[in-house]
Amino acid sequence: MVKGAPVVVGAPVVGGAPMAGRIPTGEGDAEAAVRVGPGAFPTVGAALRALPAGGMVSIAPGRYPEQLVLDRAVRLVAASGPGTVWLAGVGPLIVRAPVVMDGLGLAGADPAAATLLVTAGVAELADCDIVGGRVEIAGGSAHLRGCRIAGADLAGLHVLGDGRATLTGCVVESVAGTGVVAAGEAVVDLVDSRVSRVRGSGLRLRGRATLWARNCEISRSGRSGLLVEEDCAAMLEGCLFLNPGREGIRLLGPPADAGASAADPGSSGDAGSSGDGDGSGDGDGSGDADAAGDERGAGVRLVACEIVQAGADGLLLEGAARASLVRCRIRRTALAGVVALGHAELRLDSCDIDAAGTSGLVARGKASLHGVGGAVRGCAANGVFLTDGARAVLAGLTVETSGYSNVHLGADAYGELSGGRLRGTPEHGLHVAGAAVARLRGVSVAGSAMSGIQTEGTAALTADDCELDGNANGLAVAAGTSAVCTGCRITGGSGAGVQIGTDAEATLRTCRVERTGAAGVVLAQRARARLEDCEIVETGGSALVIWTGASPVVRSTRLRRPAKNGLFVGDGAAGTFEDCEIAGSGLPAVHVGDGARPRLVGCRILDCEADLSLAEGAEPEFARCEVRDVRQVRLPGATGAGGGSPDAAVGTGPAAVGAPTDPDRRGRRGAARERPTASLADLLGELAGLVGLERVKQDVGAQVKLMRTVRRRQEAGLPAPPLSRHLVFAGNPGTGKTTVARLYGRLLAALGILERGHLVEADRSDMVGEYVGHTAPKTQAIFRRALGGVLFVDEAYSLVPPGLGNDFGQEAIATLVKLMEDHRDRVVVIVAGYPAEMTRFVTSNPGLASRFSRVIPFEDYTCAELTQIVAGQCRQHEYELPAPTVAALDSYFAALPRNRGFGNGRLARQVFQQMTENQAQRVAELAVPTTEDLLRLDSVDLPELGAGS
Repeated sequence: MVKGAPVVVGAPVVGGAPMAGRIPTGEGDAEAAVRVGPGAFPTVGAALRALPAGGMVSIAPGRYPEQLVLDRAVRLVAASGPGTVWLAGVGPLIVRAPVVMDGLGLAGADPAAATLLVTAGVAELADCDIVGGRVEIAGGSAHLRGCRIAGADLAGLHVLGDGRATLTGCVVESVAGTGVVAAGEAVVDLVDSRVSRVRGSGLRLRGRATLWARNCEISRSGRSGLLVEEDCAAMLEGCLFLNPGREGIRLLGPPADAGASAADPGSSGDAGSSGDGDGSGDGDGSGDADAAGDERGAGVRLVACEIVQAGADGLLLEGAARASLVRCRIRRTALAGVVALGHAELRLDSCDIDAAGTSGLVARGKASLHGVGGAVRGCAANGVFLTDGARAVLAGLTVETSGYSNVHLGADAYGELSGGRLRGTPEHGLHVAGAAVARLRGVSVAGSAMSGIQTEGTAALTADDCELDGNANGLAVAAGTSAVCTGCRITGGSGAGVQIGTDAEATLRTCRVERTGAAGVVLAQRARARLEDCEIVETGGSALVIWTGASPVVRSTRLRRPAKNGLFVGDGAAGTFEDCEIAGSGLPAVHVGDGARPRLVGCRILDCEADLSLAEGAEPEFARCEVRDVRQVRLPGATGAGGGSPDAAVGTGPAAVGAPTDPDRRGRRGAARERPTASLADLLGELAGLVGLERVKQDVGAQVKLMRTVRRRQEAGLPAPPLSRHLVFAGNPGTGKTTVARLYGRLLAALGILERGHLVEADRSDMVGEYVGHTAPKTQAIFRRALGGVLFVDEAYSLVPPGLGNDFGQEAIATLVKLMEDHRDRVVVIVAGYPAEMTRFVTSNPGLASRFSRVIPFEDYTCAELTQIVAGQCRQHEYELPAPTVAALDSYFAALPRNRGFGNGRLARQVFQQMTENQAQRVAELAVPTTEDLLRLDSVDLPELGAGS
């Protein structure tokens, strides 16, 4: 025999007599057994040639460099147990018949080739080690129990064609490729097995392969834990996917159409690639276009499985992939928990997604989601993110403590939520943007730092029997959107219960709004609204506020115990109010602004100090209205009900402009001063209108653009880029630092980055105590006041006086740095002062240097800019500044010394004040001053040089 040639089991036996090494059994040849080793057959091949079909070969310990082809029934057994016998041929051990192997080791010569190749029959292996090459099942079937496959390239186990493989209690590890590959019509069944430390995917299915897996662990794969392509099917129960390098599970379904979306909002890999780089193909030509176009669509089903610490998304579905998850848990993924793209279909039943690195549950393209029960918790971006044309129907889902809005619907997405809970978010509980449509029934929304529900763009909302509790604002219907709410309850919160934006449309039926921090329901300019059979109770502001151009229809609605007005109709507003009740208001029950024309029919006003306050030009109309238990009755035509008389006063007809009102004829005493928040465009216009500061405007504008981009990335479920919102304002006194800081906070609030955007000013005296233990509480107190807005620390360098290393200011800085870290998403800190001193301040503490990485320089005003500031003061206070005076101002400012104490804008305002005082003294000496004398400031009114500086 040529050395290295394969030994074929089916070779004829020479003669019929018993040979050396045969184990007498007293039975027929079918049960014969032979030995290999000392005193027996020297090689396995020799023993096999002497053995009839169905016999057993008992092999003594040793390494046998033989290449075997087993094409008839045989059993190979390691005489001394597992780990003692190694078959190490130059090629694979080939199985073509029913074969049993117990306790053998198979060592391959080439890791990229097969060590065991099954082409027909049934191979049964128990307690075997297969190393240095893959196990390949190209036909027939293999059953492995308690076996280990290791050290292969490309794949550990490759099942193709119509091959079948069952692994029970096995380990596949240390593979420089994919752990297990199934292709064609192959079927793989894994039970109580582990696939670990493979460079490619742990498991990979292609063509029309099928996977069954129970109680398995797939850990530390270099790529996906499970990769399913084309038209495969997988059923997994009780499996754990631990630390995959990329997705826990990735499903690449057949393309539904050429236009299906392939964008991946959260995956770091290439969405169009389906390979692992392992070079393992189908081997039988399956997986072609015919297979992809077939209607099989078996999909993937997971029951009680867990995906932990995936390096990208936990579960990613693309194309027309389909998956069903029952009682599964996905935790601590680097990117999204679950992502469905294209035309993917996903069903979730009682599944949990925790601590995703971006959004928890994402659907894009035309993907569809159906969920029952379960929870999405602690995700860094949105809990649920739907966009494009995605659809989701989610029942009983809890979404809480998301980094952004708990649920976001954008573009043309459609979402139905029923019986779920949205809790605890620094943004909105539900954010419906673009042209998205949301339908809610029985949903509870609580603890949102912005709005419980916010609509934007042209979005539409329908909400039935929902509860919104403890959100900063309950429902915010932004410009151009619409909302219909029936049977909803909106309670608590620091802001308004319902805000209906400019040109927005809303209908509230049988809703209750109570215990709000501000107004109950607010209609912005030209808002369209209908309120029917609603209650607005115990609001911190007015119960119902109507602004210019808005004209709602309000019927059978009760406005009770508001802290301010029951009904506030702003200047130029209108509306029809029928059969409504206003009771127990803190200010006059109804306030009507200048030019407002509301019509109140059949309304009742009860238990108030005053029933009505009118601004000049108000034109309300009253018909069949009643007043009871009101001390000051002002309703036109009402008689005999003052002083708390129990008799009713009925008012009919329009209110005259000269009718009795508050002592302040403009109605300011009774009017609640709610004002809509300035828009981003208005605030940017205000910034552009500041005198000078061109470099500052550019820097702040760049910050605003950056924050807007960050916001958009967050809403898209993408991670925010690393950046610091905290700023250093370096400049001399009077250069507008405080003004810009206040405006910056309002800009961030308009962008939704900050909750309120208010400015809290502080200096050393507000932060540093006089004795031990006093500094930290003072710093904490001023910081808490700034939460939701901007903390502006002026002359911040004074916290680190030069030469005083043990100063309490260092404690204030340490406290401030910790607070900035603990509340980094809720506050912006701006430190300001002279340029050189601020450089020293920032470098005095490593924590400051890392948090204040952006410095905005404020340059001194030029002489012309100082003159513009004085001119602005003149316009504001109705003074005139002739051209000669303007020239004199330019010369005046040019002559002033520019030393360290130069006051810049503050100096300009002081000069204006001194000019008005000098002008007053001058005009007072005129016998009959004209209007022009009273308006004009002349050059003689300028203070002497040095007096204004």
